[in-house]
Formats: sequence, structure tokens, C-alpha cells
Amino acid sequence: MSAAPADTAPPAGTTPAVPRVLIVEDDEAQARLVELLVAAAGLACAGTAATADAAVRLAPSADVILMDYRLEGPRSGLDALREIRAADYQGSVIMMTGHGSERVAAEALHLGANDYIIKEDGFTQLLPEVLARVVRVREIERQLAVAQHNLIRAERRAAIGEIVVALSHEINNPLMALSTQLDLLALDERDFPSTSVAALAQARTQLARIAELLRRLAELDHEQPTTYVGTTRMTDLAKPTDGRTAGG
Repeated sequence: MSAAPADTAPPAGTTPAVPRVLIVEDDEAQARLVELLVAAAGLACAGTAATADAAVRLAPSADVILMDYRLEGPRSGLDALREIRAADYQGSVIMMTGHGSERVAAEALHLGANDYIIKEDGFTQLLPEVLARVVRVREIERQLAVAQHNLIRAERRAAIGEIVVALSHEINNPLMALSTQLDLLALDERDFPSTSVAALAQARTQLARIAELLRRLAELDHEQPTTYVGTTRMTDLAKPTDGRTAGG
């Protein structure tokens, strides 16, 4: 067995535009070969690991993990895979096994590996194909997740729209009645004491605020949610997009 490659990770804060591949291989020559194949496939190397513990530690930095079965130390690639999946790792894992290790490959798939490749003749030609397939499936899954999110959002917006129409109808009728009553009172406003005149003005301001809030509800699709308390998000209806405050 060759000397184990040093465990490395990419600099903190870097975000490659291409998928990042973590290479888990305890043979230095093999690790270097795989790294070259990863680069030739147009992917970025997220680091290398020679042990199961290092693989688990570096897993969050990678989108895809190329996991060799036999690793330095007492634990195997299957042990690392089991722990990584238990930690809810969302990336893809490709198990690399030696010739005649189909049982290991089957167990890897059972533990959550996305694919496997056997180290035999043709390995260098097959690995880029397996990587491309896994990356393609990841992109399809990402697009499906985005589409599902957009669908849920559209359905939510449609439901909110129906509620807004009903609320507007139910609130506008008494709102208009109140506004009419205030207009009638305003005809005799000059005979009222100053405190009553101020109260009428305040009532008109609050009615205008309610009307503005109803208008904002109708434009809810254009609102950006803001943090309310803790992680709770809400739409601030009192903050119009033109910078005015509702009713102001």
C-alpha cells in the first residue's frame, strides 16, 4: 500500500461554481489519479481524505463523495458512508470497490450510495461517465425541487388571493359606511369642540390606513417577507414599496 495522502480541504469561504468532489482514498497514487480524472471531467476537488473519520469531517464541503471501500485505519468506506448519511448529508456518494467486491457495492447502495464503480480494467474511462451521470441526476433533482417549490408558492399565492378577495368584500362594505358617516359628521364639524374635531380627524386617518392595508393585501405577490421574531417571517403590510408608511 502506498503512503496515505494528507487530508486536505479547500480554503474557507470559497464557493466553486461547479460541483465539488471529495476524494476518499488511502493510496496516494490512486488518489492523485482520481483527482486528475475529476479535473478532466470539469469538476472541482473539494479535498482528499485517507480515513473514515476524515471523510466524515470533510463531507459537508463536497457535493459528491468518491468513497473507496478500503481505507487507512480500522473503519471502512461503508462505516464512513453510514455515518455521513446518518448526519443527513444531502450530496451524492459514489462507492469505489476492488474487483470481486459486488457484495460491498450492493451494501453501499443499501446504505445510501448513489452509484458505485469497480476498480478494474477500464476504471479510468468509466469513472468520468459515472461522475457525469451522478452530477446530471443531482441537477435534475435540483430542478425538480425548484419546480416543486414554485408550484407550492403559486398554490399558496392563489389561496391567499381568494382570501384577500373575500376579506376585501366583507371589510369594504362597513368601511364605506363608516366613511359616509364621518363625511356627514364633517358637515357640522365647525360646531364641535376641538377635541371632537381631533377625534374625527384621527378616525378618518385610521379608516384611510385600513383602506391602504387592503390595497397592500391585493399586492401581496410583490411583497418581500422580513424577519419578525426569531426565525418567524412575515409580510410587512405597513411598509409600502414606495417608502411611504400606510395611511401616511
